[in-house]
Amino acid sequence: MRSYIPSYPDPNITVEEARRRLPLDKVVVGWYSNRRVRQSVTHYHPYHEYIYMASGKAHYYVNGGQYDLHPGELMLIPPGVVHTGYYDTYDRLIIQIDDAFWRETLEMLGPLAEGCAIPAEMMIFHADVTDRWQVRSMIEHAAAAAVIPDAHDRELMYRSLLIGLILVIRQAIREDGLGKPTSTNALVATATAYIHQHYRDPDLTVSKLAQYAYVSREHLSRVFKEYTKQSVHDYLTELRMQGCRQDIADGKRILAACTENGFSDYSSFLKTFHKLYGLTPMEYRAQVQAEG
Repeated sequence: MRSYIPSYPDPNITVEEARRRLPLDKVVVGWYSNRRVRQSVTHYHPYHEYIYMASGKAHYYVNGGQYDLHPGELMLIPPGVVHTGYYDTYDRLIIQIDDAFWRETLEMLGPLAEGCAIPAEMMIFHADVTDRWQVRSMIEHAAAAAVIPDAHDRELMYRSLLIGLILVIRQAIREDGLGKPTSTNALVATATAYIHQHYRDPDLTVSKLAQYAYVSREHLSRVFKEYTKQSVHDYLTELRMQGCRQDIADGKRILAACTENGFSDYSSFLKTFHKLYGLTPMEYRAQVQAEG
């Protein structure tokens, strides 16, 4: 890998790290390798994350769909899309793009941007498409631009590269070179959609979810676990905790963050929070304030 691209062996990103805005620049590139860490947390980002797979095997689960990523393919993950990754040996080049910066770049094109759009859902570009349009080289050029000392020149380089990427996306869509989920499960898709809509409801339980989906609790639990590698309860709890931690980080009172994210028992919430993250909500709030 080129020396100017930061390398991150066996990254184990936390929910908080995933939800932070890009800390260094409007476009960030890194080389990530997994040898021991085999699973990511269920998370989303406030920015665009595009993953170019160099080698290995990976599976991503999104809204009831499983996406298998193969060498040479590019996965596009828009802001706010909740996903979980599972890996074997896995090397990838990742470019992360600030959402506002990309939208500004698209607007600057004016009439030339007609027919262009920033992806709003998970997509995969097949290897023949990424090879034809030299997508890996484009990402590496973005990494090289990061070392340009003049901020104005660096921004111009970023914008020119994004314009090129926008055009590649447009051509790929026209050529139908986009990967669809490797497999889907209607029950899991229905369940995850309902969870995302109602996870703040304290009355939402696995039984109620099964009733909504017209299946038994046992059947839903078994299929969901087989397909996503998580139990329904763990998935729901993790989603609620993400919302709660974000609210606490934004300054909301801990009790309000607890109740407004679906936790009806404050004592149980405190125990679960500490079990999952190794600190109390008050310690977490103090940590966030210290970092801010």
